[in-house]
Amino acid sequence: MIAVLVGGGLLLSGALGAEAKPSTGPACGAAGSARVIDAIDDGIAHQIYAEELNSSEVTADLNRITSSSALAAAVASGDAQQIQSATLAIVYTPVWHIVRLRVTSPSGQLLADIGGPYILAPVKGQITYAGKTVGDFVMSVQDDKGYKKLVTHITGAQVELYLNGKPLMGTLPRPPASPPHSGTLRVGRLAYNVDSYTVEAFPSGTLQVAVLVPSPTSPVAAMSCPAVKLATDTAIVENVAKGLMVSGHNIYENLPLFLQQAYGYTHLPVFVLDNRSEEYGVDSLPGSSAPPAPASLTPKSKLVSYDRSQWLVGAIRPFPPEWIYVLAPASSTTAAAIGATGSTGTFGGQ
Repeated sequence: MIAVLVGGGLLLSGALGAEAKPSTGPACGAAGSARVIDAIDDGIAHQIYAEELNSSEVTADLNRITSSSALAAAVASGDAQQIQSATLAIVYTPVWHIVRLRVTSPSGQLLADIGGPYILAPVKGQITYAGKTVGDFVMSVQDDKGYKKLVTHITGAQVELYLNGKPLMGTLPRPPASPPHSGTLRVGRLAYNVDSYTVEAFPSGTLQVAVLVPSPTSPVAAMSCPAVKLATDTAIVENVAKGLMVSGHNIYENLPLFLQQAYGYTHLPVFVLDNRSEEYGVDSLPGSSAPPAPASLTPKSKLVSYDRSQWLVGAIRPFPPEWIYVLAPASSTTAAAIGATGSTGTFGGQ
């Protein structure tokens, strides 16, 4: 997790190549490392929330609600038991991921409200019957706990949620009594870089979210900025792989899903190789125009030429035998420093 990388000053095995040194290239420094890591972690936290409001899953669930003839007929009839039953059936339909559904009349009268107590990212819609609007609804695909767990799992950062200015839930044993501002913060013996922002609560109102990333330690600050980015993104890819395995999705049987998520969070080339043969990569994603994996890519590669640019190589093997590779842009000075060691991989044909 990134918290381990930053707070403990440790690198994931292979994150900079099997024999690379964290000090390769100009040091990023504490402030530079913090900016690199925060940009990634905070960006992912905001991206996850945005996807709770607008994603293919959200669109599918909206269609399920608006196309439910049972719910439309029940709301049009005004029968309280039918409305409750139809709403309950939608929320608890297996596979669908609607965590709460609130139905009201056009005048705002509450007709049904089924789901968990602490929900965020409300999405609104209308219920029609025989061409006439008979009701309104608010639904969500994510609760506060799920959002907190997802951000923490993917980034490794600490997350705290506040309701009405008071702690609601989070990952810190002793969170600040009030929402912290963006900037730096010390909690106990640890210093954090904080990203504080507001999200929508269900069915209305707001929640304050604080994402807290441990300040980089000296070993991390000694790395080059491109190396810090590589190690951070490589850790995220590993977290995605572990999360899918824990949830019952063997990544090697669901490589399109794994690569879609890994690339979606990092926006970097990611490849899965078995005995140096590409099984799946960013070039296999729908609509991709990316080249295939560099032909000479191995766990010992530190730098490769790919798509006419120089890239640092992150190699991880969370579930043998396959290797997962992450490529991050290398600065000219970092590329020169690594290339001088003679440990550079090259892209076949270039």
